[in-house]
Amino acid sequence: MTALPAFAEPPYERIVGGEFNGPTPDPFWNGTGTTGRVVNGEFCTDVPGGTVNPWDALVGQNGVPFEAGQSYTLTFDARATRPQPVAGGAGEGVSPYREIARRTFDVTTVKQTFTFTFTSNLDFPGAGSGQVSFHLGGQAEPNTVCLDNVSLVGGVIPPGGEPEPVDAVKVNQVAYVPTSVKRASVTSTSTTPLTWTLRNAAGTAVASGQTTPKGNDALAGESVHVIDFSSYSTPGTGYTLAVGSDVSKPFSIGVTDIQSLRKASLAYFYHNRSGIPIEAQYVGATYARPAGHIGVAPNQGDTSVACRPNTGCSYSLDVRGGWYDAGDHGKYVVNGGISVWQLLDLYERTAAFGDASAFGDGSLAIPERANGVPDLLDEARWEVEFLLRMQAPRAARTRAGCTTRCTTTRGPACR
Repeated sequence: MTALPAFAEPPYERIVGGEFNGPTPDPFWNGTGTTGRVVNGEFCTDVPGGTVNPWDALVGQNGVPFEAGQSYTLTFDARATRPQPVAGGAGEGVSPYREIARRTFDVTTVKQTFTFTFTSNLDFPGAGSGQVSFHLGGQAEPNTVCLDNVSLVGGVIPPGGEPEPVDAVKVNQVAYVPTSVKRASVTSTSTTPLTWTLRNAAGTAVASGQTTPKGNDALAGESVHVIDFSSYSTPGTGYTLAVGSDVSKPFSIGVTDIQSLRKASLAYFYHNRSGIPIEAQYVGATYARPAGHIGVAPNQGDTSVACRPNTGCSYSLDVRGGWYDAGDHGKYVVNGGISVWQLLDLYERTAAFGDASAFGDGSLAIPERANGVPDLLDEARWEVEFLLRMQAPRAARTRAGCTTRCTTTRGPACR
């Protein structure tokens, strides 16, 4: 038998958003006295002059995991308006601020790549108190330092901790439709078929057969066999598939779980609402949280977002509400508009096929579930009201200074 190629894990990336492709540098932060922004895909920070120590002007990212005794490589691109030393390194983000490693580089007006490798003497597993930071202070004159492609790779434990062990027999954990194709896979280096057994919740064998060897799956880095049990169609829960001593997780055969997906997927929107508490009575205690971006310290909120500086605009807008995007705190008109259309289109389609009650009042776990309005429309309205708030004032849209370009980092565009 030909040996399978070794499947090596990629280096674990510890930095989030180091390419600065979004409108803000989040989750990178600026220290006291500095002001940062994303400009053409770089994180540029205005550094005041007259500071004494390099650490008097800082930028960085918190919650970076480190493991004691493991090797890490920090890489970043940097340039500055005027040449100056910049120290990059890692350490503890809270008192007593213990340092793991730091190295100073000479940054010039030309963008260069800097890198160094170190071994951590501290242990900050998961999203702990580890930190990567850059020291920009200690200069007599003010300066602007721009960073890009910040990366920290290394360690043996994935960020977020070790994943659960992967079962050798892998099944559809949502459900299998009784009358549809039913396939599973099993990891095995055997080149000949293996016997599989389907058992019901009581552990009784109800079907069996032979696997089909498929060889090495390059994407998974595993040698796999396919199990096809499409001929078995009895609905039920608690089924398991066994190949030798390997047993799958329990699964169902039926349509109820499949049908519930459409409502389960809609829960995303309420969970990601901005400007409103996410209440336990709708999402459970695990996912409940206070309202975000409502102007409660230390967050300034979204109730008075100023127009982007140096664009000829001077107004501010109340742009609270709406949905957060992709699990972060960005809120975007384009993404939100597409999502609103999808919800409204779903409502129209269900109504056209006589199934409007599927998303009627009380069908979703949201605060508006008893207001006499279909819940699908209630959820769409939450984003529509945000989109209306994002409109630039009429006077600003017609003003000469705003006819070419006027944006905020999270807000309106007037053209």
